[in-house]
Amino acid sequence: MTNAPVEKMPVEKATATPPTREEKIEELVDFIVETCGSPVDFWAVAATLESRGLRDVDAERDFGLEKVVQRVDPASGYVVQGTIFELAKEIYPLCRERANPSSKEQSFTPPALPQLTWWSRLSRFIKFYLRGMLFALPMIGQIISALALRYSLWASMDFSEELATVVAIGTIMSFVVTGGFVQAIGRKGMSYSEAGSHILAKEICYYLIRLGTGLVVAIGLLFYLLNLIIPFFSQRMILISLMYYLLLSELWLTISILYVLTRRAAVLLSTLAGTGVVYLVMTYTSWSIFVAHGLGLLSTNVIVAGYGYYLLARRAKTVTGDLKLARLPPRPIIAYSLALYFIYGVFYFGYLYLDRIIGWSTAEQPLPYILWFRTPYELGMDWALISLIFSIALLEYTINEFASLIIPVQKVYSAFDVQGHNLYFRRFYLRQAVLLILIAIASVIAVYLVVGSLRQYQYIKLVRDFFKNPITIFV
Repeated sequence: MTNAPVEKMPVEKATATPPTREEKIEELVDFIVETCGSPVDFWAVAATLESRGLRDVDAERDFGLEKVVQRVDPASGYVVQGTIFELAKEIYPLCRERANPSSKEQSFTPPALPQLTWWSRLSRFIKFYLRGMLFALPMIGQIISALALRYSLWASMDFSEELATVVAIGTIMSFVVTGGFVQAIGRKGMSYSEAGSHILAKEICYYLIRLGTGLVVAIGLLFYLLNLIIPFFSQRMILISLMYYLLLSELWLTISILYVLTRRAAVLLSTLAGTGVVYLVMTYTSWSIFVAHGLGLLSTNVIVAGYGYYLLARRAKTVTGDLKLARLPPRPIIAYSLALYFIYGVFYFGYLYLDRIIGWSTAEQPLPYILWFRTPYELGMDWALISLIFSIALLEYTINEFASLIIPVQKVYSAFDVQGHNLYFRRFYLRQAVLLILIAIASVIAVYLVVGSLRQYQYIKLVRDFFKNPITIFV
């Protein structure tokens, strides 16, 4: 046997079949969904493709797209056009469908909003409406005091028009000067308190009250000096006006702490306590109504300030952890963040009392003072404002209803259905506006009918004095 060489058979080299365009697209879709989930738009797809290293030339060569000239937005400096963006537009709907296999683009099966029974809705309305009435309880308490005693914490039915004028001017000044600070305290103090930063809530309240007190004193001195130069009022009248102005201003500043801490019942009790002091002075002493009002307002200020500061200090002691290290922002930042609220407070009360300034400064005959109290008009305004109490109470219900709907409604609507989401809240706003109008109309009619029925009791001197002038009914 001879050892013949074994001839090797040639082996063909295996070659892989190149992927088709559809397979390349599918591979990119898998990559994008795995990388970023469901992309929000084709720009996100383009960014993900570029992060993989794909270029315009790759989109043209590997995916057969026609070349698109690249363009750069001159304003932003970003590329806004190119072949890679055309590829992203093609892939985007496939990514959306892949990430949401049970639905196509823009389809969404929302969870249903919890449906309340009519009884539950009614009970919620009554609950929050009555809570809203708590804001008006101090006003109601003063009205009842005036009807029962002929005087309240800072008013009296026995004031002459001259005394009523200077007291009213001091009262109006107190609202306008402190209005901005009250709004700022309510805004910043409540935001810190709700966030658990009670130390900052205490500091911002103290800071704004000190600032407000400084402005109150400065405006008071300026008013006094101006009256020395141009004597609008006698010295006795200007001092009486300034007493009411200073004491009421401090009351509005300190009472804002109780509103920040949602101690609404305490507001009513403290004002009633001051009215009690007025009653004791008027009943058991021969002192004037001005002394009684001064002691009553001073007592209320001490009660409100002491209780408010006590609550702020007690809450501040409960703060733990990193919140204890928090510090107030620099003063310019505080001023900037509260500027609009301050302006709103000043203009709100300025607008509220503008009709008085106009009505008290015009007459067919010369007035004793540059401003002169019009009793029939003021009585009509005060009775008309009773209807405002019942209207404002609805706002508490509206705010709580809106807060309870924010999160559930966001879960119901797809992020792409912005129009439907906004339309829901527009309808909600319209329903609340209609409800407010209906309650306002009902309260106006009710107050007018009550006043009309009271006019029939002419044998009661108090009622006869109220409605003897037809201007009061007209207003």
